[in-house]
Amino acid sequence: MSSSKAEQTIFKKVALSEKKMLFRELADDKGQIAVKGALLEDIFHLIAVQVEKDEALLCHHTAESKDINTAQKVVINFAFKSERYFLQTEMYFESGWVVIKIDGDLFQLQRRANARLEIPEKYDATFILSQHGGANYFIECRVKDVSAGGFRMEYFGDRPLVQVGDVLKGTLRMGPRRPLEFSVEIRFVQRTESEKVTKQVCGVQFQNVTHLLENRLLSLMMDLQRELFLKFS
Repeated sequence: MSSSKAEQTIFKKVALSEKKMLFRELADDKGQIAVKGALLEDIFHLIAVQVEKDEALLCHHTAESKDINTAQKVVINFAFKSERYFLQTEMYFESGWVVIKIDGDLFQLQRRANARLEIPEKYDATFILSQHGGANYFIECRVKDVSAGGFRMEYFGDRPLVQVGDVLKGTLRMGPRRPLEFSVEIRFVQRTESEKVTKQVCGVQFQNVTHLLENRLLSLMMDLQRELFLKFS
């Protein structure tokens, strides 16, 4: 996997001048930002109020975030003119403000249907298939690529023999992160046989994705993209 491909697949870096304009207009509009903290499982929201020297975004709490007061690393995202933007940064508290550092790189979500991250062979990425068609399994499926909408995986054997439209249940594990349980729908299947061994390659789509889960998946994709770029570029 080339470094350029890792950088450009899902998120595109925003030019500095555009980044400054975006944060200034976000603050003028008192826009809402979604925050995923390193110390918290759930996403919470803040209200952008003021930009300080194009280096910090001063925010107010929302009702759901009023009890959060611990400085930590965060991924923030916000929508602006039908586009969505992401930033990996730090959050801290000062003089009554929730402060988000904005001196780092800002990225725009690429909305192409095929926007995905290819997973290097040496990276630990698996989907533990646990249910299909009313039967229970424990099959480790190798994840080949992933996006915020689904992933492509492969496994060996003819059980279960899946078809397009089938729904699977299982657990997605990406590196050292906490595994996530999903139901996924089969959208593509390719079967090959070599020396009497069947290999099945499946493209699957996440099911029952709420807005909150979509934000969480996109934050995961950004964090994963950065990790893969640093380790495998």
